[in-house]
Amino acid sequence: MNFILTCAFVLLSFLAISCGENRTDYFPLKNKKLWAYNIQIIPSEEDKINYKKTNFSLEKQIIERGKTKIDVYPVIRENETVYYYSRNKDGIFREAVQFKQSKPLSLEEKKKTVLKFPLQVGNKWSAPSKTYLILRRYAYFDYRANTNFLLNLELTSNTATVKVPAGTFRNCLKVEGYGETTFIGDREIGSIKITIKTSDWYAPNVGLIKSVRVEGTDSDLFGTSEMIQELEDFK
Repeated sequence: MNFILTCAFVLLSFLAISCGENRTDYFPLKNKKLWAYNIQIIPSEEDKINYKKTNFSLEKQIIERGKTKIDVYPVIRENETVYYYSRNKDGIFREAVQFKQSKPLSLEEKKKTVLKFPLQVGNKWSAPSKTYLILRRYAYFDYRANTNFLLNLELTSNTATVKVPAGTFRNCLKVEGYGETTFIGDREIGSIKITIKTSDWYAPNVGLIKSVRVEGTDSDLFGTSEMIQELEDFK
């Protein structure tokens, strides 16, 4: 009898832990919140750039994807771009984007996975992305190596401790990404191979607290660029 009770207790404990992983909100959507970030872009061939970014979460809305109605939670940035996120048993997804509030909403061709459930170390997924850090400035224009690629992601930790200007956060998720692509420039630049590495940390009941992204090239002209984004304030 004691053996049976012990086994039942262990099983229930395991189920509670497994369910708890998804109940802990690493990407809060339902309540109005504000996230303020400091961002540094550090190119090897250009001057360092430093700026601020603020995200606000808005009230829940309903959008249609085909014949399906989806509950979405908009997040607006300081430049008036609005991103629409959804949550279901499979994870957190970005469903659509609206570049200005007055512009029509544009559905993602395929919804972008932000976090895939269950939130277990070793869980893998992929998401479309685009290079945006590779830059050379000239007298009359900026030359950017922008190209689409697929970013392969993996949840590598759920116990990370991260210190950012907003404080020290424990039991954070760490998601690491890797991708490769080729940018075809003009005749002078030719073909450039780009490798992309990312690390994102999500804190319980706060969301994204830090991101590091490195875009490296095999070109001396463009070199390597790094972006560091850290949470400064959260309300």
